[in-house]
This record gives sequence, C-alpha cells and structure tokens, in this order.
Amino acid sequence: MGNVGPAIEGFFTDLKSLLQIIAPIFAFLGVVGLGLMYMGSSFPVVGDWKKNNPQAASSVVMGLVFVLLASSVASLISFT
Repeated sequence: MGNVGPAIEGFFTDLKSLLQIIAPIFAFLGVVGLGLMYMGSSFPVVGDWKKNNPQAASSVVMGLVFVLLASSVASLISFT
C-alpha cells in the first residue's frame, strides 16, 4: 500500500520512454503520407480523394507540428 509513489513514477517513466519511441515513428509516417498526398495527385484515386478531402493536408501538417512541439517539450523536461 505504501509504494504508490514509486509505482506512479515508474509508470510515467515507462510511458515517457514509450512515447519517445512512438513519436518519431508517427512523425515519419506523417511526412511520408504528406508527400504521397502531394506527389500522388496525378493518380486518379489520390486526386479524387484529395478533392473530396481538401483539409486533409492541413490536418496532417497540424498533427506534425503537434508531434514536434510535444517532443520538444518532453526533451526539455527530461533535461531539466
């Protein structure tokens, strides 16, 4: 019962290390997806999808900005 503090600290340490692995993977996938959206517009399937979803590229960019900001804040917290 008295070991709640170390258990919570261990949980957040494990969560931080997991997110430090996952965040760059999502950033890479977002950049690749954004490139496919821009470069793949010549294909009819991608072009039609892009016409039906005009806000998709801006949503991907906002997601990438959020991932980069969250990674920066996490790295600043871990170094202080």
